[in-house]
Parts: sequence; structure tokens; C-alpha cells
Amino acid sequence: MSRRKHADWQAEIYDKHAGWIAGTRPYMSVGDGWADVVSRLFDRISQALAGEPPSTKIVIIDIKEKYGELRVEILAPVGPETEAAIDQAILLAELRSECTCDACGAPGRMRSTLGQSAWLAVTCDDHQSGYPRTVGERSPKRRIKDRFGVFEITYDRAADSITKTRVAGRREAE
Repeated sequence: MSRRKHADWQAEIYDKHAGWIAGTRPYMSVGDGWADVVSRLFDRISQALAGEPPSTKIVIIDIKEKYGELRVEILAPVGPETEAAIDQAILLAELRSECTCDACGAPGRMRSTLGQSAWLAVTCDDHQSGYPRTVGERSPKRRIKDRFGVFEITYDRAADSITKTRVAGRREAE
């Protein structure tokens, strides 16, 4: 079985979504294993833009791996509902990256090199070479605060979805 080259899957994603991408195509600094994560992100952004005028364009500032997780920065001149849907798509992609091997796309765990200046990566058991210490064992989670309160976001890889649970006993002013 042949593997797709990094530039091939990136070009496919950009070509599929060229209608809403403004400016130049930045290089995505992520492993080939995250091709599906990025592809789903672009599909979800495309769905979010369905209610916007056809002339709406989004600038992709950066798509990279940092501290073992996907990081996405975009500039989207859209309405608040579309912005919330795009933010949700980015959050979902970031959480998905935390449990997807960046080399092959299989289920993975956050791992670290040893030492004080440890590097982080999400790898499967087959690609863990050089990352002997497991850092993350559970489903990826985030704690967020919005105008409605404080919430814990948990990612479910099997359903490729997130669950938002209000954190009890937290003051909204925090």
C-alpha cells in the first residue's frame, strides 16, 4: 500500500475548498497522519459557511503542530453564528489531533521524550520510537469559559464528537 505524500493531500484539501480560501495557501506543518483531521476540519468550515454570502473568503494564517496538538489560526469575517460553528470545528479538530497518531492516523496517545526539554507528539504504539513516556491516557478534554458559564469539553473519538458539560459550583465571573 502506498502512502500519499504530504504535498498531495494538502493540495487535494485546498483544491476541494478553493472557493472560500483567500490569499496564498500556507504550508500545513503537520504529520501525514493528521490528513483526515485537517480534511474534516475544512469540510466542517465549508458547511459552516453555507449560510454566508458566496463571496465570503477566509484567510488561513497557520495550521501547525505545537506541543503535540493541532493549532489552527484563521481570519474569518463572518457573522456570530458562523464564527461559533467555525470555532466548534477548530476545537473538534484540535481535540481529535490529541488522540490521532501524527504519523499514520491510527488511534494514538500523547507521548514525550525524556528530559527537561521534552518534545511532545501523539503517536500510536507502532510509531512511539523516541517518545517513551506516555503523557495522555484519557479522552482529550478542555475547560472553556464563555458568556454562559464554565464548561468541560470531552472528545469522543468513536463518534468524532464533543460533549459539553457545565462545571458545577463554578462562578460565572471566574
